[in-house]
Amino acid sequence: MIARIRARTRVPHRRTAERGPSAERGYVMVLLALSMVLLLSFAGYSVDVGNWNLQRNEIRSVAEASALGGVAFLPDDFATAKATAEQLAVAQGVDITEVSVALGSAPNRLEVTITRDVDNYFVRVLGFMTHTITETAVAEFEQPVDMGSPFLVLGNDPDSGWNPQFWLSVAGTSVDKALGDRFATQVCSPGTSGCTGALNAEWDPSGYQYTVRVTDPTQPLRIQVFDPAWVWTGSSCTVPDFPTAAEITALEALSGSNPQIPAGRYDDAATRYASGSGPYCTGDDLPGTGGPATTYTVRLPDSSTWDDTDNPVVHTGACRPETFPAYTPTSPYLDPTQTIFEWLQPGGDNEWRIQDNGVFTFAEVFRRWVTICDLSPGPWLRTGDYIVQVSTDGGGGQNRFSLRAGPPSGDGVADVDQAISSRSQLPIFVNTDDADTSFFLARVPPSSDERLLRVTFFDIGDAATPGTLTIVPPPGTGLAAFPDCSFTLGGTPLASTNCALANVRDDFGFGSQVVQVDVAIPAIDDPTHPYDCAIGDPDDCWVTVRAQFSGGITDATTWTAELIGDAVRIVPE
Repeated sequence: MIARIRARTRVPHRRTAERGPSAERGYVMVLLALSMVLLLSFAGYSVDVGNWNLQRNEIRSVAEASALGGVAFLPDDFATAKATAEQLAVAQGVDITEVSVALGSAPNRLEVTITRDVDNYFVRVLGFMTHTITETAVAEFEQPVDMGSPFLVLGNDPDSGWNPQFWLSVAGTSVDKALGDRFATQVCSPGTSGCTGALNAEWDPSGYQYTVRVTDPTQPLRIQVFDPAWVWTGSSCTVPDFPTAAEITALEALSGSNPQIPAGRYDDAATRYASGSGPYCTGDDLPGTGGPATTYTVRLPDSSTWDDTDNPVVHTGACRPETFPAYTPTSPYLDPTQTIFEWLQPGGDNEWRIQDNGVFTFAEVFRRWVTICDLSPGPWLRTGDYIVQVSTDGGGGQNRFSLRAGPPSGDGVADVDQAISSRSQLPIFVNTDDADTSFFLARVPPSSDERLLRVTFFDIGDAATPGTLTIVPPPGTGLAAFPDCSFTLGGTPLASTNCALANVRDDFGFGSQVVQVDVAIPAIDDPTHPYDCAIGDPDDCWVTVRAQFSGGITDATTWTAELIGDAVRIVPE
């Protein structure tokens, strides 16, 4: 009885309500909706990112094209480089928010930064209406190679004692090319390199160009030539017309005692006018008939870096083209029956002597520094490369001289880091005993790319004994020698060690021939032989050449240098 009652009064078990199919479907829909929102957000973001990348590539191309177009005006004219880059950026017809142009890490590098604000498509629902994209490109311009000097003097300066043991040289057009001037002569003898029959196929009627780099146009500029006129002295200055000891004493006595001769003018006559291969012997020679008239023309800087012959000619009262007539035994400017001693003395206006009347005389130019250009700050003086063009007429002589430039200082120039060098071609003359000629061959700045420096020298080795020629890296690079260097003569390889060529003499096959030297210039980040130097320092980055001869040498040689590779290129910065 009791069991039945308990059974009847038992509390029923409470069962959990079961979810139906419709409730589960609602939960899935919520999850799916949230997932779709997330997926659509990612998809929208991907679309915007793709658009950003597309826009980034476009403005990157604009930046590179603008940098490449503007960099060719460096390092001389940043204002034009900047303006050109900005114009090119706008001219490409794309939307640009901002263009910024600046110098790169080196004077020949231009940095262009392009900024664009891009409208977003999908992420704008999150409040990001636009996205700013910035791209920068850096272009580098490899100028024509500077040769010869980072200093104010190119060649010997016997007045100051600067003696790299070479003179500059230019021949008359009728001189035989085989005598060492590769580009100024028209005449060829059989077997000479670069000739078509009896004519020089490499003749350049414009002559040679030298560069005077002006970085501060607020300072006046003076350009001078040492011994600018051709005067026949012989390659070792042994012609019989030089003053005797008694005549030297007479010249010294004239200084200050004659009103036409400045005091002190001939105090150093015993050295300045001595015969033989002393410091003042430039070595003007006469292998043909009649010496050449030599013309010096100064040209303004311009934007066409690769063509210097079209630069405007400077023509002011104190700076204009100057032509120096040659002295030969039949010269109309001198009495051919007289000697150097007599020509150095004062004479009538019809004689080529000290006159101080604007017409250069023999006494004013022979073994003297002569000013061919004086420029004061103003419209004729600007930043950039002034060109000194040296050319000759059809004479049969070889004229040797030196150049220097800088602000005026007394009768000379001041040393204020002014630089004068040759532009890709360097004709030199060495006339000394036991020559150890060392000169700055070519300025090679560092680069992110490996390049090839190609050097040629024509008709080297007119010497009593064989010599050695060595191409030496700039000291700042840390390279003891170039790791990869090859010499060839007429396509035939020549044995060399550490970029040094031994047994150099004209009768060993080098006479009237071109030797080519290919020097591999490592990249700045080369893991084995990095090539680096201070590109902003005009005295650094100079590859030098050393020519050593133990015997006497009277050698005219023409050098060239070029960097093989893209002259204008995009580089990492």
